[in-house]
Amino acid sequence: MFALVVLRLGWMSDDAYISFRTVWNLVHGYGLTWNTGERVQAFTHPLWLLVIAAAHAVSSEMYLTAMAVSVVCSLLAVLVVLRSLAIGNTAAVAFVALLLCSQAILDFTTSGLENPLSFLLVALFCALWLQHPSGRRPLFALFLSGCALALNRLDLALLVLPALSIELWQQRSLRTFGLATAALLPLLAWELFSLLFYGFPFPNTYYAKLHTGLAQAEYTAQGFIYLLDVAIRDPGSLLILVLALLSPFVLTGCRGRLPLVLGLALYLAWVVHAGGDFMQGRFVSVPAFLAAVLLTADPEAPNERQTVLLALAVLLIAATRLIALEPPDVPIRANGIADERRFYAAQTGLIHHQRARRVPLNHPWGRIGLGMRNTPSQPVQVFDVIGFAGFVAGPAVHIVDQHALSDAFLARLPSTTPWRIGHFRRELPAGYLDSIASGRNQLADPAQRALYDDLRLVTRGPLLAPGRLDAIWRLNTGGSKASESAPSR
Repeated sequence: MFALVVLRLGWMSDDAYISFRTVWNLVHGYGLTWNTGERVQAFTHPLWLLVIAAAHAVSSEMYLTAMAVSVVCSLLAVLVVLRSLAIGNTAAVAFVALLLCSQAILDFTTSGLENPLSFLLVALFCALWLQHPSGRRPLFALFLSGCALALNRLDLALLVLPALSIELWQQRSLRTFGLATAALLPLLAWELFSLLFYGFPFPNTYYAKLHTGLAQAEYTAQGFIYLLDVAIRDPGSLLILVLALLSPFVLTGCRGRLPLVLGLALYLAWVVHAGGDFMQGRFVSVPAFLAAVLLTADPEAPNERQTVLLALAVLLIAATRLIALEPPDVPIRANGIADERRFYAAQTGLIHHQRARRVPLNHPWGRIGLGMRNTPSQPVQVFDVIGFAGFVAGPAVHIVDQHALSDAFLARLPSTTPWRIGHFRRELPAGYLDSIASGRNQLADPAQRALYDDLRLVTRGPLLAPGRLDAIWRLNTGGSKASESAPSR
């Protein structure tokens, strides 16, 4: 039943094609770049990107390949829980029922983003954690699965950070610290590579979305609005999260899950701090999956009271799926959040897929990208919805994204207002497009000129170019700054 629902709801987002352009460049010899010849990390999920790149290298196709990898990862995640943790038919049925009650989980079993692989890695971590008693868990395997989760998306490390910290303390010794360090080597290696190759330890989207010049209070307020939107549009997901947060204090035998519950709370606090997202449910989908595991996985036989409580919880959550509280939705709500699957499904839904109308050429933004590709006289183009368009435009077109997701220079300028969460527009400084087209710094503002020189050396210069390491140091320590003026209005 779960597999049928996943296939029925299968879709692909525009944001996924931002990463797919890098995948295409990598497979075709242009390296881990978005605009060719410019090293900018326009993706947030290194492990997922490499998995898709490996699959694409075999298939030479993108849409169905990414869809297949997403479906397989989602189904494997459920199978790991059913085979390893959901002891008994009651718990197994309850687990799948909870997944089907969460729109956030179902929407992001596909989409082309990293969520399906995150589900699988969370399932593996929970299997390792819940199947073994405290102080005797396989430390290396736990840290390796946590490392993979962080490589898939760095902020997801918060979900397992309390559990890993507690287990490391309980098993503390030189040997266990050595095992933990060895398990984290892939993450450390990626961070070192990112710093030397891209010039920064974090994805460019981190700087584009969180270094905007806005006050933290505005982000926090938007973060609470994001959770409120989930409560209104997807109450099943919110109820799953709330019940999981309460479970160690209500149910017997759940104290061992407290570290994972702490991780759940820590991650949700980060979501609020970061302002949530413009995609309805995306940032609660992985926490909701973890919550469903915590509510149903029980290596020890549950007592009759807990079984009854679980059944009642499932019925309560399922009932929320039958109540329509809202009128027909608008594409983008006043709070800046949108039901992305509903927005894109007509063109990118698996159920609508046709060989004669391939994604993303069947979408207006894909056709804009085709127009860019067919205009070689204009190799520098400005467009601010860069997924479908960027993928179709091809490697010869340099696209300037005014939301700065793929532009290291604009990501370090203050955003304009009004803003929408996840979409912080930047004004193009005088001379910026001419600088890109000519290869010479033609910016008028002295501070912006200095910033552009450093960024050009870091992102376009040879890796071992003289002065490049100094420029990386300045950019990461605040020694190279653009104008300190307030965001334009």
